[in-house]
Amino acid sequence: MKSSPKIITFTRIKQWYIPVDAETYNTLKELGIPLTKIHENFLPTISLITRPRNIRGKVLNFNEQILGPYLDKLGEIWNSKQHRRAVITNSVLKFETTHASIAKKSQKSFANIEAALRRFFTRWGYVGTFEYSELRGKCKLHVGYKFDSTRMPIIPLVEDPAALPQIKLKLGFVRLALTLGEKDVEINIATASGTEWKSMHTSRCLYSQVSDVRPLIRALMGIVNKEPYNFEVSSEHV
Repeated sequence: MKSSPKIITFTRIKQWYIPVDAETYNTLKELGIPLTKIHENFLPTISLITRPRNIRGKVLNFNEQILGPYLDKLGEIWNSKQHRRAVITNSVLKFETTHASIAKKSQKSFANIEAALRRFFTRWGYVGTFEYSELRGKCKLHVGYKFDSTRMPIIPLVEDPAALPQIKLKLGFVRLALTLGEKDVEINIATASGTEWKSMHTSRCLYSQVSDVRPLIRALMGIVNKEPYNFEVSSEHV
């Protein structure tokens, strides 16, 4: 009796097919095809490898089943709070506060939205521009986004963000935070705003894209030699 085929799942963005989950990517990797983006012209070759092994593919509509639901959920979360408004189009996103009374307490929400979008764009090979502005006590995050065929999507393993190690370094009124994942690192740069920290930039990169860290380590150890007290300061003080 013939067994049921193993299903691997892709989504299509323009002429590119992207694995939807880590299981699909790992299956391709086991077949000698460790790709996170496959051109449509390469599909017949993929089929020659997968069909003899009883592996079949299915395709999800990216706009209807991935991008749309994700952005709708972000908009729903943002709009669920009073004096906030989200505008979502197929190329621009706007997250705004409409009353000065919530400007200060919304700073963390703006940072969270930006971090979430950067992770999503990195995952699917998108490029985004982020512009934050304040006017008369009202705040706005303007995001332009589009698919970039030159970028390789990054497929992360399933990780609990709360369990990932995070390193924070305070440099006067600037704070650098690194969250170390299984295959990549998230970098957040924040500046001091009174007693709080205001996120200015968040991005992710593969470990293979990180330059030699030894000069930085030597420089940091030199700081400890000049001010031994810094050796006692943990990330909790930052």
